[in-house]
Amino acid sequence: MAKTTDGCLAKEAAAHIGRNTDTVQGVDGSPKEIDRQSGLLVKWALKNHASLTWAYFEGLNKIGDSTAEHVVYYRRSDNRAIKHTHAGTFGVTPGPKGEQHGATPLFYLRRLLLMNRVFDSIIRFEGIFFAASMLIGKTDGLYPCIVVSQPWHAPGSVTNPHPSISEIKEFMEAVGFTEKPGSYFGWFKREEKVKLSVVDARRDNFIKTDDGVIPIDLVISEEPQESPPTAI
Repeated sequence: MAKTTDGCLAKEAAAHIGRNTDTVQGVDGSPKEIDRQSGLLVKWALKNHASLTWAYFEGLNKIGDSTAEHVVYYRRSDNRAIKHTHAGTFGVTPGPKGEQHGATPLFYLRRLLLMNRVFDSIIRFEGIFFAASMLIGKTDGLYPCIVVSQPWHAPGSVTNPHPSISEIKEFMEAVGFTEKPGSYFGWFKREEKVKLSVVDARRDNFIKTDDGVIPIDLVISEEPQESPPTAI
């Protein structure tokens, strides 16, 4: 298995795909673009010994039902959540009204890196493995899944594990984000060179621990900051 220093594999894989694609973010990647980037990811993973087998999941406790994006497990040995995307998919991103669009591998990896940079999430890209897909038109053969891990955060209350809307608002504003009216649970933050955008900041994508509110699985992206007009 490849070295899993925080963010290292994700940076390398994203850089490889980015060098070989014109797609900047891939938020609403077409099936053709998703498949093309998937092929680039697979080639990179095989070359860099980042291909996993089902043995990787032996002894892990599966947590509940699958989400729209992931199957989730708990690894007791280092108290981390292990998640893999559904075969042939690389996460989703909500549209303006909450409709879901498939994301490309490049967007998913950059999303991981942004979670680490902006929220100190310590998410690791562990590698890929292959599984049967349930997608229409992809029922033949095996397709790649991205495997990640992140710290397991125990809720302060088992019966009420998620923060309230007002607590999420307080948290997001404390880290410099502004709520985006009319969006799907959206927020934005302007930095020196880029604008950060967050969507899907719903209650169940946060955990309320004894130490405070922790974001778990936000859809975060960045775009170049618009330059102010030059005075004549």
